[in-house]
Amino acid sequence: MGAEERSTGLAPALADALVVAAAAWSRLRSGQSLDRALELAMLDLAPPGQRGDGRLSGAVRDITASAVRRCAVLEYLLGELVHRPPDPAVTALLAVSLAQLLAGSYTEFTLVDQAVRAARSRAQTAGAAAMVNAVLREFLRRRAMLEEQARSDPARRFNVPPWWLERLQHEYGSRAESVLAAQLEEPPLILRVNCRRATVAQQLAELRAAGLDASQVGPSALWLHRATAVERIPGFTAGLVSVQDAGAQLAAPWLGVGTGMRVLDACAAPGGKTAHLLEIADCRVDAVEMDPKRAIFIESNLRRLGLAGDRARVLVGDILGPRGYWNGVQYDRILLDAPCSASGVVRRHPDVPWLRRPSDVANLATRQAKMLHTLWPLLAPAGRLLYVVCSVFAEEGRRQIAAFVRRQPGVRRLRLPHGGPTGLQLLPNSAVNVATEPGDVAVPVLHDGFFYALLEKI
Repeated sequence: MGAEERSTGLAPALADALVVAAAAWSRLRSGQSLDRALELAMLDLAPPGQRGDGRLSGAVRDITASAVRRCAVLEYLLGELVHRPPDPAVTALLAVSLAQLLAGSYTEFTLVDQAVRAARSRAQTAGAAAMVNAVLREFLRRRAMLEEQARSDPARRFNVPPWWLERLQHEYGSRAESVLAAQLEEPPLILRVNCRRATVAQQLAELRAAGLDASQVGPSALWLHRATAVERIPGFTAGLVSVQDAGAQLAAPWLGVGTGMRVLDACAAPGGKTAHLLEIADCRVDAVEMDPKRAIFIESNLRRLGLAGDRARVLVGDILGPRGYWNGVQYDRILLDAPCSASGVVRRHPDVPWLRRPSDVANLATRQAKMLHTLWPLLAPAGRLLYVVCSVFAEEGRRQIAAFVRRQPGVRRLRLPHGGPTGLQLLPNSAVNVATEPGDVAVPVLHDGFFYALLEKI
């Protein structure tokens, strides 16, 4: 069978989606992010006429993401079922096909049939079509035993590399499993109400009138009980609401901005925190972003929210090179949402643990330290800097701030709401902050994993 057997009609065939998903899987396992891998795989292998088909791209994303969320189990299953490593393209097709069998998204007959068709449709995998059929059927025969064995290991059960598991166990002890379990759950869809243009009560009523169940989970935060496409959310296009995790919504109010203050939002893309600062105070914000394309996205977001204008400047530059964006006048407030391991947002980005190496955390911590050192002279006396990372690793959070305070004179650590003097660690999907100070109390929001520390210049 050849390429002509792949779908040429309007509806994308499962075989087509498996072919493209396998290519995306190969790219991801080579170090590309999930989004980039999907984009390039669609360009390379989507059938003519379907490269812009949202149904095919959606199916490919679902299949690939399903495989990513089972990466550790798939590695084990492939080791048990495939005794002589085949061509990497065959391994990738087996991986995404096994993931779909595990997910139960299709009947077993349909999935195996379409996987074989997918194998036959490419010269690189055509010779292994019989092997694909045999491996998938062998899995189905031994499924119960293989799944039980696969999930007996905690790293496989929680879908993380062994080093990731060991780091969390070292830092959190018996609480590590609750952190890991939360990262397997579906991420909540949280909205932030633009308080300059609407009230929480108004938007909650609009959502319910549209048949969308929602609850308030923060001062300006609304939780949609079911994920919904943004274009279906009342008020999104009009700039009345934005999508932003409830934990991220803590940054702007905790920075303590006031009328007329000069604020630097470092590493500002995609612009959610910049917008929130402008929503809650008549301040002036310099939003600095290194990537020109992401800077354009910040500007677009501000226009949607009705916040573009003299109070906001979007600047392209490297935070470590302030001459490129700073005019020499010190800032009253600095928000540093630093690049990090993203270990607190794995449920939104399940590829993160598989793209990171142990050395990456140390390298990121070094860059974070350089950013703190670079930005501190830009802060005015009595000014405040809020340090934020979407990480649950102490090296990027509590230990990072402790080291900065030791080496930098003139720093006072301020206690955050519900937090200790070393900062506040929020764990994903938890109402409790952990690993800073004994006796800390709950933060009443539904959130991802973040670390916050508020510093004052004295």
